[in-house]
Amino acid sequence: MVVMEILTGIALVQKSVSFIKENISTVNDIKGIAQQIDGFFTGESQMNKKQGKGMSLAQQFGSVESSATDFIDRKLLEEKRQELKMMINLRFGPTAWDEIITERANKIAEAREASRLQRIEASQRQKEFIDTFQTIGIAFCLMAVLIMIFLFYFKAYAKDYTRQQKIQKGIIVLPTMTTCRLKKRKVYKDKMACIYQGAQKTFTLDFTDIANGCPRKYKCVLDPNGKQPSIDSVMESLRSIAK
Repeated sequence: MVVMEILTGIALVQKSVSFIKENISTVNDIKGIAQQIDGFFTGESQMNKKQGKGMSLAQQFGSVESSATDFIDRKLLEEKRQELKMMINLRFGPTAWDEIITERANKIAEAREASRLQRIEASQRQKEFIDTFQTIGIAFCLMAVLIMIFLFYFKAYAKDYTRQQKIQKGIIVLPTMTTCRLKKRKVYKDKMACIYQGAQKTFTLDFTDIANGCPRKYKCVLDPNGKQPSIDSVMESLRSIAK
């Protein structure tokens, strides 16, 4: 089983420069070694980030071993940089290396600017969302307050209508009245049944004492197409009342 070694730092720098040195004379253009040039810059960047990482201040500035290692790696890095620069300029022209450095710096700046703009845009979207949410919340709160105020004033100033006002507004519907006139009387012992008839065949039945008698007429509720009480039912009612 073959294990692929992942190179970093100075090892990646050395490997990249070594590959370029072996193949630079056979490539048609700089694209043929572009991956290895990126490898060099990646290794250089890793060395810059790694320097002193994970070490205390005393270790960073007081360790002879680490200081010596960093010094040697830095010297080796500078040598490989100069070697790479000379090879590229000899193969592709005296300004090729400077053009690579400038283009790389521009791309890094563009990437940083794009990242900055993305952060600003994300922050702006978040702010707009929060502002919209707050606006909606304030609108709902204001609406709730207005409804509460309206209900309070409506309850405080609502009038309790009189019966006559309720009749005029149709809240209370009065029945239609008619004049019912005495039609028949039936007597049983000391009780009397009074049968009245009004407009549109309205019939009513009333019971009273003989001493009081039956009024000849009175205002009754209009009940059209009513049925006149039968004599038998009237007499039965009188007998029940007289018991």
